[in-house]
Amino acid sequence: MEVITLSNGKRVANFSSPHAFTFTDGTILPAVPDNKAEHLKVTFIEEELNDKGDIGLSFELSQDVLTEINIWLDIFNRGLVDVVFCPLPMIVAMKEQEFDILNTPFRAIRIEDRLKKLISITKQSL
Repeated sequence: MEVITLSNGKRVANFSSPHAFTFTDGTILPAVPDNKAEHLKVTFIEEELNDKGDIGLSFELSQDVLTEINIWLDIFNRGLVDVVFCPLPMIVAMKEQEFDILNTPFRAIRIEDRLKKLISITKQSL
């Protein structure tokens, strides 16, 4: 549960990505261990739409993910983190479960430079 501080003072953490994030200021947010990433993945629910291979997707949060969300909410409410980067499907699932997402630290990354794989230090996605 590492929290790092970007050059603009924003304190950020990685919820469950097994990949490190490199920000436009050069700061690197480490990956979470593979076993934790696997443990905290969002459940993908597929619905076959036709016989051409098209599927509809929805997302569900496991009890383990909900427990981790509560841990991070506590850390956020104590003023120790500003943003916790999550996979976009998790953000979608939280919205579908009517979380008050704007009043949480949970956000998805905003790619600033796709070729260099640099993440914005000033913007994040809901």
